[in-house]
Formats: sequence, structure tokens, C-alpha cells
Amino acid sequence: MSLRACLLGLPLACLLAACAVGPDYERPATPSAAAYPEAEVGAGEIAAAWWRGFAEPELDRLVDQALAANADLRVAVARVEEAAAQFADTAGAGLPAVDATAGDSRYKVSTGAYVPVGGTAAGRSRRTLRGGLSTSFELDFWGKVRRAEEGARAQLLASEHAAAQVRLTLVAAVVRAYASLRTGEVQVDAAAVVLAAREEELALILRRQAAGSAQAAEVAAAEVNRAAAVAALSDARRARAQAEHALGFLTGQPALTLPAAARPVALPPPPAAGLPSDLLARRPDVQAAEQALVAANARIGFVKAARFPTFTLTGAIGTESKVFSGLFEADTATSALGVDLRFPLLDYGRGAARVDAAVAAQHQAVALYEKAVLNAFREVRDALADVRETAAAAAAAERRTQAATEAFRVVEARARVGQAGPLELPAARRALAESRLAVARVRLDRLGAQVDLVKALGGARPDVAPAVR
Repeated sequence: MSLRACLLGLPLACLLAACAVGPDYERPATPSAAAYPEAEVGAGEIAAAWWRGFAEPELDRLVDQALAANADLRVAVARVEEAAAQFADTAGAGLPAVDATAGDSRYKVSTGAYVPVGGTAAGRSRRTLRGGLSTSFELDFWGKVRRAEEGARAQLLASEHAAAQVRLTLVAAVVRAYASLRTGEVQVDAAAVVLAAREEELALILRRQAAGSAQAAEVAAAEVNRAAAVAALSDARRARAQAEHALGFLTGQPALTLPAAARPVALPPPPAAGLPSDLLARRPDVQAAEQALVAANARIGFVKAARFPTFTLTGAIGTESKVFSGLFEADTATSALGVDLRFPLLDYGRGAARVDAAVAAQHQAVALYEKAVLNAFREVRDALADVRETAAAAAAAERRTQAATEAFRVVEARARVGQAGPLELPAARRALAESRLAVARVRLDRLGAQVDLVKALGGARPDVAPAVR
């Protein structure tokens, strides 16, 4: 081919190389809002290590252990590594592969089928030594390799976002379990006080019955109340034990035991929800759903390109000789260069069916992405409402505790001067312990709502604080 022809054909080759069949990705429009209808409940961005805001060194240690040893997180990280390897494999398909070849063959020519020149059998045994390099490279005219690389890259990003979601869910679960454990300890102490008060009341009523001043119904009611107090104490102990077992599971320590502290977990200020549009960039599950859509979109181009002619460039250079020393002589050099064409001429509709299947899969990915976005908005709004309402309930529970504390102080003062009835003091003590039980339950709900808000917002924004790994 002349230089002129090569120069004229170069623009066409470049144009074909730049062509990629199939739709280019565009983010689908999804329902959104300018702001959340719920009132703003906090201020400030979510820190990368947001759980450290609870100021609990033991919690920090448990989170670190969970991030290092949790089985679900290890599976997610391994999936990222698998996707990275698959992406590297796919990306390498766009580059020529070079193979080294070598061979040593011996054969004998049959005298019954071949008569050598001169009528003799000399040279019937032959030996051939070969060595060289060969390559086979598919010219990506239709963008099949590029679409495959685009899909593999999207799968890698989707696996990374999925791992980030697992990490966020894991940390939230550890925080919740730790808060349940500490709340359970507070409830055990308060339930023990309630049980002691119920037993004191029962003993007083039994003495009154023996003296003939209490009816059987009063004794039965006191027995019922005592049994309920026993059940409440048992429930509190069981909740504490289950929280400890959950922490052992999450951190990979099946025999984990934690010393009792009998104190609630302090609550940091809740974070600001920000704008609904932020969720598309900060929620790992939404980002994973979008990357799955990108991969499905690229798959359409890949299967469409498979229906077009395939051009494969083949080449080889080497040497061939009957003796080893001749392999390095100039006259034993060999070379080959060619282009192979393959075109699916008749496949009985299989190629079209693959395209239809890829399009249907892309439609599913669009719906799943839209569902992920809508679910993200719902979860944020639920969490905002929970934070607001649990804050109001916590304030009311605190006022109840203050009132019960004052009532107990008054009854205790009256009892010291003999002005209180025998049942008034245990009743006031019981009411104070029950108010503390209520506060512990509401505080746990309040903390859970705040953790849910952090999780619903997707944790720390990537452009504000780096993700914790």
C-alpha cells in the first residue's frame, strides 16, 4: 500500500476506533425536593469517625475491632478486590497480548508415499527447531472492549460503595448494641429497685393481713405487682446479655464480656440533614445502585458490538532451523502478518435476544436506582421525625424523673418525722425507679434515632471528611 493510501485511510481508522455502539450513560431523572419537610434538628457536618462524638473509649475500641475483624466487612472487601482484578483483566483486553513460542519437532517421511529426488531414502528423518513471538489483537472498531471496560469499572465502583455501606451499617450496629448494653445496665439497676420496693410492699401487706387489716385481694394485687417486677428485671438482664452477645458477634469475639458501668451513653448534638440532593453523592447504597446502572448500560453496547464484524490483527516473528546453531542466522528468520475477519452471519436471532436481555436488565437497573433514591429520602425523613419526637419524649421523661425525685424527697422527709404511711415510702421509691426506667428507654430511642439519621445521610460526606477504612 502506498504512503498516500495509508494517510488517506488513517482518519477512517481513527473514526472507527473512536466509535462505540450502544447508549452513553446519562443519570436518569428522579423525584427530589428542595428541602426536607421536617424541621431542621441539628447543625454541623458528620465527622468521618462520627462515633467518637459519644466520648466512649470502650465504644471506640469495639468499633476498631469490628472494622478489623467483622466477617461481613471482610466479605465486602474481598468483593472489592475481586472486582478490581476483573477490571484489570478486562482493561488488559484492550492491549496486544504477546506470547513467546518455542518448539522442537522430529518426523520421518514415508518412502511409500514420497519418493525423494535421486531415488534414495536419504533425509527421511527431519528435525525442526522453532522460536519467536506472536500476537493476536482485536481491533476495537465498535467499542466492544471499551464497553466491557466501562462495565467492569462500574462494577468495581459499585463494590467499593457496597463495602462502604457495609462499613457504615456495621459501625451503626456496634453503636446501637453498645448503647443497648449500657442502657440495659441502667435498667437492671432501676428494675432491681422496683423489685425491692414491690417486695417491701408485699411484706407490709402480708403483715397487715396477719393483723386483720388487709384483704386477700390486696395480697393478690401485691403478688401480681411483684411478679411483674421480677419479669421486668429478667427482661433487663436478658437485654443486656443480648447486647453483649451482639457486640461479640460484630467484633468477631464470641467470648466477649464487658464490665458493667450502669450509666447511659452521652448524646452529641445531632447532625444537620443538609439538602436532599446531597444524598445522591453521599449515600453508598445509592451510589452502588447508580454504578450498577452504569454497568447495565455498558452491557447494551457490548452485546450490540458483538453483532458487528470483528477484525483481529495477528502477527508473528521468529526463526526456524533444523539445527540449534542455525536459529540465530539471518536466513532462518520468519515472520507473519495478517488480519482476520469474523462476522456473525446466521445466529437465528440469538444476538438480537442478547441485546433485548441487556436492555431489559438496564430497565431493571433504572428502577432499582430510582427505588434506592426514594428509599434514601424516606429514611432521612423518618430519622428526622424520630430525632424530633424522641427529643420531645426525652425531655418529658426527664421532667417526670425530676418530679418523682422531688416526690420521693418529700415522702422521705415525712417518713423521718413519722407523718408518712408505711406504703408511701416504698411507693415513692418505686415511682422514682420507674421514672429512671422510662428515661433509659427514651434515651435509647433518642440515640437510636440519631444513629439512624447518620446512617440515612450516608455518613460523612466524601468532600468534607475522608471515609474511615
